[in-house]
Amino acid sequence: MRISRRDLLTAVSVAAVIAAFPVAVAQEHGAEGAAPDEAEVARSIELGGLVFPIFDETGKLKNYLFASARMLAGPGKDVWKYREQQHFIRDAIVRASHKVSFSIVGNYDKLDEKLAAAECLKAANQVVGETDALVTMTFTQIDSQGKTN
Repeated sequence: MRISRRDLLTAVSVAAVIAAFPVAVAQEHGAEGAAPDEAEVARSIELGGLVFPIFDETGKLKNYLFASARMLAGPGKDVWKYREQQHFIRDAIVRASHKVSFSIVGNYDKLDEKLAAAECLKAANQVVGETDALVTMTFTQIDSQGKTN
């Protein structure tokens, strides 16, 4: 059996894509390059497609920040119970983001991750009715609609 140039080129292209995939996954999971371990994934709630309105101190809308995040359930907590309430958690996060602007002060293009995580966790834990149900929030992707600053 002879291999044509087209078949060889296709095989090399596929191999290059497969080789690059782990690098792309590692880059998506932060500068440290480490993907979350299986235990963390098993205890987490994935929240993709979050949209945070960003406004100034007078309440004028300045930008939107788009984010994906992962909330981690506390040790011994029933993560499935929280996953079933994910739509209520998402609603509480949207409501919280309309009360407090999650941007870094003076920069409408950057998310204040500590503030956003604290407010989102507080809102999520109120929804599930436990103060220590969801203990951490990590942003896996953040993007800005446009440069407004």
